[in-house]
Amino acid sequence: MKKIAQAVMVAACLTSAGAAHAQLGGLGGLLSAAKGGGGGGDISADVSTFVTQSAALSQLTGRSVIAIKLAFDNAEQRALTKAELDAIEKLTDTKERDARRAKLVESASAEAKRLYDSGEMKNKMTTLDSASKKQVGDALLNYGIGALQAVALTRTGQSLIAKASANPMTLPQILPVKDSLPLLGKVVTDSGGFMAGVIKLAQGAKIDVPTPKADSKAVDLAF
Repeated sequence: MKKIAQAVMVAACLTSAGAAHAQLGGLGGLLSAAKGGGGGGDISADVSTFVTQSAALSQLTGRSVIAIKLAFDNAEQRALTKAELDAIEKLTDTKERDARRAKLVESASAEAKRLYDSGEMKNKMTTLDSASKKQVGDALLNYGIGALQAVALTRTGQSLIAKASANPMTLPQILPVKDSLPLLGKVVTDSGGFMAGVIKLAQGAKIDVPTPKADSKAVDLAF
C-alpha cells in the first residue's frame, strides 16, 4: 500500500502542469535512454519499446480488473465473460481485438466499482471460496505491480515527448506515447483510490495481498 501511495504521488507530479518536463531527466527504469537527452535524435526504437511495454501493462491491469469482477460473479456471468475472453483471443485484427478487450475491461471495472460502492463487495468478500479469495489477492498484487510500472512508464513517456520537441520531424512518432499517457495515469490513480479500497476489504476478509515491489513478478491469472 505504501509503495502504491508513493506511485500515486509521483504520477501526480509527472502529470502536473508547468514543471513536469523539467523534473524528468532520464527515461526511468524501464527503458535505456538514448544518449544526449533532448538532442532530438532518433527515438523510434525507444517509442516502439514504450508502446510494447504499455500494451503489456494494459493487459496486466486489465486482466486484474476482470479477475476481481469474476470472483464475485455467479456461474452464468463467469461463463459469459470467459466466452468473450476466448472470442477476443481468437481475433486476428489487432485493432478489433484491442477495442473489444478495452470494452470488456471497462465493463468489468464499472461493475467492480458498483459492487464496491454499493457495499456488496464488502458483504461478499468474506463468503468467497478459497480459490476466489486467492484470485482476488493475486489480481490485486498484479494491479499494484502494474501501477509501479505505470509510474516509470509515465516518466519515460514524458521524457520521450520532451526529447521529440527538440526535433519536429520526430513529433509524428511520439503520438502513440501521448495516447498511452492517460491510461497510465488512470492505472496509477485507481491504484491509490478504488483498488486501495478493495485491498482494504480483502485484508479485512483475511485475504493475503502481498505488497508490490520493483522486482515483484506478476502471477498468472487463469480464468
